[in-house]
Amino acid sequence: MVQIVLRSSKTDLGTLAVRIVNRTVGMNTFVSMHLKIKTKDWSDDAQLPKNIYDERSVKELNGMSYAKLAVMIQDIKKVLVALDDANTINAQHVKSVIKQRINSAVLENIQPQAVSKPQPTKISFMDFVARYVHECETGERLKQKSSRKMSNNTLKGFRSLRVRLQEYQEEKKRVIDWDDVDMAFYNDFKQWCIDRSYKPNTISGFLKKMKTILFAAKDLHLTTRDDFTSKLWYVGFEDVDNIYIPHERLKEMYELDLSDVEAMVKRACKYSKDKEEKKNVLADLKKPSYLKRLADARDIFLMGCLTGQRVSDYKRINKNMLETIQGDRKFIHLVQTKTLKDVYIPYDEMIQKILDKQNGQLPTMSEQHLNKKIKVVGLLLGWTEPSGLKESRGAMEYTSCKRFCDAISSHTARRSFATNAYKSGVSLAAIMAVTGHSSEDTLRRYLKLNTKERALLAAEEFDKVKKIM
Repeated sequence: MVQIVLRSSKTDLGTLAVRIVNRTVGMNTFVSMHLKIKTKDWSDDAQLPKNIYDERSVKELNGMSYAKLAVMIQDIKKVLVALDDANTINAQHVKSVIKQRINSAVLENIQPQAVSKPQPTKISFMDFVARYVHECETGERLKQKSSRKMSNNTLKGFRSLRVRLQEYQEEKKRVIDWDDVDMAFYNDFKQWCIDRSYKPNTISGFLKKMKTILFAAKDLHLTTRDDFTSKLWYVGFEDVDNIYIPHERLKEMYELDLSDVEAMVKRACKYSKDKEEKKNVLADLKKPSYLKRLADARDIFLMGCLTGQRVSDYKRINKNMLETIQGDRKFIHLVQTKTLKDVYIPYDEMIQKILDKQNGQLPTMSEQHLNKKIKVVGLLLGWTEPSGLKESRGAMEYTSCKRFCDAISSHTARRSFATNAYKSGVSLAAIMAVTGHSSEDTLRRYLKLNTKERALLAAEEFDKVKKIM
């Protein structure tokens, strides 16, 4: 972890320092940047001056402006984060980077201007949204309360919000600026999304990311409005109806012989929903390496079902993560990409067989290709019955006609692990220890049980109580 902190003194001035925490290399230290700044002008959350666009010279900085200081800090942090991620950082590296970026001789030559420059025109709301997204993409702006870059999925969400806001402006024939971002705008934009049949959780995602951007703007004193901090600016997410794959079907998927071209052709002819799908699947099956890639997708997906990890983690599981505890208890030990949580996953026979088949290392495959191919595997297995999922579009809720095979995605794996474990009697606390969920409420949303399954589990729990009484 790399942070820029202000170490305050008894006066109203504090000294800027770089804090490095890296357990791998055994670092937990502060390195002074030898720069002072007024405490009232510093944002601990942003780890930057409060007004990064202020180009007036600052006496305490020997004439350097807050805008220049912000650029220097971001430059220093970007270099140090890269060293930290590679676990090659040390105190000497930190001192060297600071010395290179903030040379005292250069600062002494920056003389305060006789006449201060006029304040630059304040950036518009939409320009700030564009700049925010760009800074996230380049790594200048990192995850909140973290020294890591934002994930591709998070970036995709911010890009999508920017496009939606541009479309909203064009259709409404209005320019959104800071004073326009109030509760009336919130309600109008939300209704605009509903009218375009966006799913409720998609709309909530837009509103949540807009709220994040507005908080960043507030830290930089770009807006005085605070409507977005109101409880009425609701960004709650609905419990999405998703499928899970029970143990017996996972075994069926594992045992499917995807090397038998003739058998797969017959299955494609039997289970395709129409001539068009049949034509496309048969064309793919003729490709030399297609069945091998289907088998790879199946193995990667099964690894997720057996370990309960996010796709970003289960795709990278390999034999080097194997660890033995108390003699012969084997586990997969990994640090989760998203949360940095340390988890130990019980190692079973199927995990071992998959890794042995793949020579200890799962093949590389993008999430997009995994999602596409695992649906084909589901089709070839004949899982073409209606999924029975409830879906929402705008204000309408309906039962989807989507087939079970078409409802399978990379995220189905994590839900399948949690649901199968719970159905087998594993406690929520034990499941959380493996999946890394932070609360039982969050985990419960992963448990995809129908009404009858819930009733049977409830009956078993009541039976235990009766035996005690």
